[in-house]
Amino acid sequence: MSTAFLRLVEVTKRFDERSEIDCVSLELREGQAMALLGPSGCGKTTLLRLIAGLETPDDGEIWIAGQKVAAKGRNTVTPRHRNIGFVFQDLALWPHLTVAGNLDFVLRSQRWEGRMRRDRIDEVLRMVHMAAH
Repeated sequence: MSTAFLRLVEVTKRFDERSEIDCVSLELREGQAMALLGPSGCGKTTLLRLIAGLETPDDGEIWIAGQKVAAKGRNTVTPRHRNIGFVFQDLALWPHLTVAGNLDFVLRSQRWEGRMRRDRIDEVLRMVHMAAH
């Protein structure tokens, strides 16, 4: 049995007839860091989207913390329940909300209680000097 925190086993993702990700396998231990480097369009974002559960693999398996979260053609664990942080390359904020409002949206979607949300948002905004925004 693997001791990897994140394990991809021969993961493939196709768009139309083109393989964006072709038979990728990797293992990362908990706390280990890795960088994905490559030219635009080589599949870096697709690979991250597969791990986060925002895409479904056409072949292979994805394991997180010893649990199979995706296999050929299906996600077995929803993105919300994978506890994977993801910072999008493109703007992914609600422009009509304040900074606190955007943070509140995320914490509410994670079912944080109202008082806990407000306290944590206030703390973080003070920490990064963004309370006025």
